[in-house]
Amino acid sequence: MFAARGEEVEDASLKKIKKRGNLKNPVRKLDTLIIGAGLAGCLLAWRLRAAGQGVQVFGDAAQSCATSVAAGVINPVTGRWAVKSWQIDALLPEAEQCYRTIEAELGIEIYHPIPLRRFCQNEDDLKRIGRRSRNPRYANVLGKLSPQGNAPSTLCDPCGSFEIFGAAYVDLPQLMKAMRAELQTHHSYQEARFEHRLLEQDSNNLWRYGDFAAERVLFCEGAAVVHNPFFPNLPMKPVKGETLAFRCPELPLPRSIYHNGKWLLPYGENRFRIGATYDEEDLSPSPTPEAKSSLLEALAKILKEVPELEIEQQLAGLRPSTIDARPILGQHPEKPGLYLLNGLGSKGASLAPLMTRQFVEHLLQDHPLDPEIDLARFQ
Repeated sequence: MFAARGEEVEDASLKKIKKRGNLKNPVRKLDTLIIGAGLAGCLLAWRLRAAGQGVQVFGDAAQSCATSVAAGVINPVTGRWAVKSWQIDALLPEAEQCYRTIEAELGIEIYHPIPLRRFCQNEDDLKRIGRRSRNPRYANVLGKLSPQGNAPSTLCDPCGSFEIFGAAYVDLPQLMKAMRAELQTHHSYQEARFEHRLLEQDSNNLWRYGDFAAERVLFCEGAAVVHNPFFPNLPMKPVKGETLAFRCPELPLPRSIYHNGKWLLPYGENRFRIGATYDEEDLSPSPTPEAKSSLLEALAKILKEVPELEIEQQLAGLRPSTIDARPILGQHPEKPGLYLLNGLGSKGASLAPLMTRQFVEHLLQDHPLDPEIDLARFQ
């Protein structure tokens, strides 16, 4: 199913990379090459290095990476029907432990627990949430319903609201910057486009790429995996998302995430972010005027009156979603040593810590993968 495609004619840049490697005398032998320097790739590198493994990470800033534009929101109750996120009871403690450990090791502050208030959209929504709040399975993530009018006075509150426990946001730009810098200090990171056609397996079953020889190659390319010739038929379903970052001194809101159709995240110091759009048709990397208008309309639905604001940045990225809304982890069925970690979708900040730990345990300790996330489910 995942056989490599035929090689294409090499251009000058490919020949240059190929000349750097000598297939008989590898310059640098490693345990693992990691392709992709988003959240999944960097956390995998961090965990493997902690286990004593030698790694080399390749990142390509030219690729549209979901991590670089994501707000990093962790929300235990999601979707139109307000259900618990998949495996959230295991994901939440793993995420906090992972990010707190990284904070301590790198001297940064990136994990921010925060209240989250979701507003009911109609009477049916109100009844549904009422049933959820009485369900013992939801006791650790859902607070009591607040009657209409109990929200901050600047917010629209048509049918009441409820608090979601366990929410947080992760400062992904700061995290990625710190983790890549740490890898660079150990000569374990390259900002360069990875040319799949130059990846070859030698007679010793090592995977060769330029100056590197590795026992395994882990592809963590996000939505860009659709261009990976080793995994050409993955059931991916990329979704474009856009957000707006803005300043608004005339919007005093208590510290919380507010969800009313879209989410509004106040960072403090008059800075806010609203998101996110979902577009399955336009998969270009560029922000669009249509998404900007949609987000401003959503802001007008959240606020009773929209004050004058200054838009600082409009960000767009492609979420690496899958057809069954589950991550994809596992080994290539025909090429030993090639592995995949993908499909974290819009929940990368909550999924990545647990998925990378389970993947490293699978790689180094031969722990079986959960059938729900195993690549083998599509064979």
